[in-house]
Amino acid sequence: MNVLYSLLKADLYRALLSLNFILSIIFIMFVMLISCFGFITNTSDAISLLGHALTGSGSALFILCIAPILPYGMSFAADLEDKAVPFWVIRTGKTDYAISKFISSAIAGFLSVGTGIVVFVLVLSSFFPLFNSISAGDSYAVLLEYNKPVMYVFAIAAHYSLSAVLFAGGAIAVSAFIPNKLTVMAAPIVIYFVLMRLTDLAPIPMFLKASFLVQGIYPGVDPLTAFLYKLIPVVGISGILLTLTIRQIKKRLEMS
Repeated sequence: MNVLYSLLKADLYRALLSLNFILSIIFIMFVMLISCFGFITNTSDAISLLGHALTGSGSALFILCIAPILPYGMSFAADLEDKAVPFWVIRTGKTDYAISKFISSAIAGFLSVGTGIVVFVLVLSSFFPLFNSISAGDSYAVLLEYNKPVMYVFAIAAHYSLSAVLFAGGAIAVSAFIPNKLTVMAAPIVIYFVLMRLTDLAPIPMFLKASFLVQGIYPGVDPLTAFLYKLIPVVGISGILLTLTIRQIKKRLEMS
């Protein structure tokens, strides 16, 4: 456990203090600004613009699916490319190495999206009121009804950041099978589109449909329930991806 903890600290240090992490946040904010730019008026408020920023044409695909991979999703492929894997594995073991890579990538992806959303709102609130009137119709909007706009922003940030966990963790899982940086960037999105086709018309609960799980908010429930509808499937899928990652990295390293 001490080895895993030390390795996690090292990986998180590399992930969160990297240029890619900063660039990911900047790109997220830039795409969000472009998405909401056409909706800016004299009566706009930061929270209403946030809603447009997260639902603009194509913006969600980049913010939730591509940007979270940038900070650390390609780290295993980079380690193989730099021939750095033996250095870490000899000192930590294959299992701890794989677990640390997956968890660090997931945390970095979560924080990149969450930070991007929160900082975006902070910047907008310097030019517009934080909250004027309720424009959102999602399950978290009850927080606005109770005049808790700050809590609403953090709830939305946490909700969508969980989507980032799937793609950041998925990127590490893909790299365990195909350690190519370009493939690691593209494969999770391709898999997402395939799953959308397979699940959107399938007779399964709405919160398990790929497009809804990534981009939707469960309707007609209280904020905590809406968050749990997102959290539980994400944790379950992440557990499966982590198991695949550990097995495949161990198999790859045993063969090398």
